[in-house]
Amino acid sequence: MNEQNLLGYNRRDFLKTAGIGVAALSFAGAGLIRNANIASAADLSQETIDTDILVIGGGLAGSFAAVKAREKGLDVTLADKGHVGKSGLSPFWTHHTIFDPAYGIQKEEYISELAKSEEYLTNRTYIEMWAENSKRIYEQMVDWGMFTGVLNSRGPARRVQVEKAGVRLIERTMRTSLFKRNGRVVGAIGFPMEEENKAIVINAKAVVMCASAGTFKTPGWPGHSLTHDGDTMAYRIGAEVTGKEFVDYHAINSEDPGNYGGSGLETAVLVQPAVMARPAISLANVQSTHAGYPFEGEVEGSGSRLTPLTSQGSQSRPAGGEMEVRPSGPGENSSRPAARTSRVGGAAAGSSPHKCEGIVPQDDKCASSVPGLFAAGDGMCTYGALMDMGVSPSSMSAVEGERAGAAAAEYAMSVDKLSASEKDVSRAREMMFAPRTRNQGFSPRWITQVLQGLMVPYYVLSVKHEQRLKAALTTVEFLRDKFGPRLLANDIHELRLVHETGNMLLNAEMRLKAGLFRTESRGTHFREDFPARDDDNWLAWVIIKLEGDKMTLTKKPIPEEWRPDAGLPYKDRYPHIRYIGEEEYLKGKGITI
Repeated sequence: MNEQNLLGYNRRDFLKTAGIGVAALSFAGAGLIRNANIASAADLSQETIDTDILVIGGGLAGSFAAVKAREKGLDVTLADKGHVGKSGLSPFWTHHTIFDPAYGIQKEEYISELAKSEEYLTNRTYIEMWAENSKRIYEQMVDWGMFTGVLNSRGPARRVQVEKAGVRLIERTMRTSLFKRNGRVVGAIGFPMEEENKAIVINAKAVVMCASAGTFKTPGWPGHSLTHDGDTMAYRIGAEVTGKEFVDYHAINSEDPGNYGGSGLETAVLVQPAVMARPAISLANVQSTHAGYPFEGEVEGSGSRLTPLTSQGSQSRPAGGEMEVRPSGPGENSSRPAARTSRVGGAAAGSSPHKCEGIVPQDDKCASSVPGLFAAGDGMCTYGALMDMGVSPSSMSAVEGERAGAAAAEYAMSVDKLSASEKDVSRAREMMFAPRTRNQGFSPRWITQVLQGLMVPYYVLSVKHEQRLKAALTTVEFLRDKFGPRLLANDIHELRLVHETGNMLLNAEMRLKAGLFRTESRGTHFREDFPARDDDNWLAWVIIKLEGDKMTLTKKPIPEEWRPDAGLPYKDRYPHIRYIGEEEYLKGKGITI
């Protein structure tokens, strides 16, 4: 290859600027490719669909949103990148909680304790919504046949209800952009993955975003097909996004990293009443020595849940060492023998804990900051700084989906139908298919591998420091600017990969910037250089928003009435999690734990 390449700079400058190893970004590898099946813009076709409400994502939240909106008598279209009932995270949930005052727990006390375990960033409005509706929603799910105990029954049972309601399904279709006109959402554009060179434009009065969260396609987590498509589309039209600094600590069997849960099959659901909130994750034994994954842990129960050891009474064992694991099987009492194996973190790298990230709700109706755009599920932030399993994501997603569907229907009935302009549609269609029309460019698979190598190591996402965050951000911005606009797709399936890669790059940028912005440690966000909470400055959400062509980060303080009693000793405000270096750091500020 000629020393001067199509990007306009030479190999030596490229490697110097990137700050990445020669092996990772070698031009001799598979990164730079030619299009063996180039498409012509003249061959593109378009289908246009008019509907009242567009629901994007067919998981628990999307299904409940679509059915509820349809009950209002409106025309509802549900678009899913996969197959409704069989894609995303919704086929894999095994834990479902409901709030029932009959068990003697007072709602106010429960919400207060949950907020404490979530380090006070919990949106209490939504926890209260869940407490008031979770039992009723569960009973509806039972009526739908979602708890029959039959393997792989939950998704199909839910799909039957969506179809029975008369919801139009558009499956195996990736949405890439939302449309705005006169300041409000008016639809979306995407492409089917079973037809070449076709755009599908959907005009809608309201959009409910239920496309879940995502990862960096790391092995072992069943959401590998999820790449933050939803909050990326919302962000690009001006919606507020939050929670990107927090880290999902799901782990996986190091000897069989692609085998989630040990069986690869759907397991039975454990349904239980809400109990007093317990912390799901502790970082007490975070290792800042940079010698291994940053926490010690053991697996409990019949599933594959990792509960890191706390500093109170647990016997320590080496990080990454041997531990007894009983893989989940076709029921609670699996007959599978226990196995001696090692667990490694990072199975969900690129994601925050369930419901700790995503679109910011502006009210109690799941509305985003953009009129006409609503959200529900893992792609909307309603939890706090970590995930307490006192409220299961499945239960919360169903409750939110119903609320979002009802609110979207109410909104749609109050506005006139408005379609995207021909200019906006033409521009979006051109950008969507541009990777198919390029003669040469870069493979999305290659960029994904580079991104994984950059972001997945524990010393970037889990054990953070200003210097490492800045170094990683420099490279992510380089990838975004120099490679993102030049990704190439040989066919329609690679076109999906291109758009997913762009979404992952944006998510990486958000995570690094949010990690730099929050100069404290809280929940699963751990900064070596700021290893303690700072309530004076950081009892707030980090709001990420697109202003013009720049990403902005601001603080949004939690409501005064949700703040902990400032008179309480530090250890009483934060009884669950201790960080490496926390005590010494606070002593330097005159604070005693």
